[in-house]
Amino acid sequence: MSKEVMEAIDDKNHSVTFKVIGGILMELYKSFKFVVQATPKGEGSLVRWTLEYEKLNVDDPESNTMLEFAIGVTKDIDAHLTHE
Repeated sequence: MSKEVMEAIDDKNHSVTFKVIGGILMELYKSFKFVVQATPKGEGSLVRWTLEYEKLNVDDPESNTMLEFAIGVTKDIDAHLTHE
């Protein structure tokens, strides 16, 4: 669906920023970034995804599909890490 590069790693804030550089997303958006931040909480972490994008056209759809993808990835990781 897309090709990304890791743009930044912020150890202090426990975040990683990925920049989309190719694929289907670039057909709809001028720019697209994913920021994933994991904040330690108890025995686990609270994960926040931020999607930063600029549409090519005002009438293009919002990025709900990518938000659903981020939620799915988070649930898969959580299931993997908490599986005993």
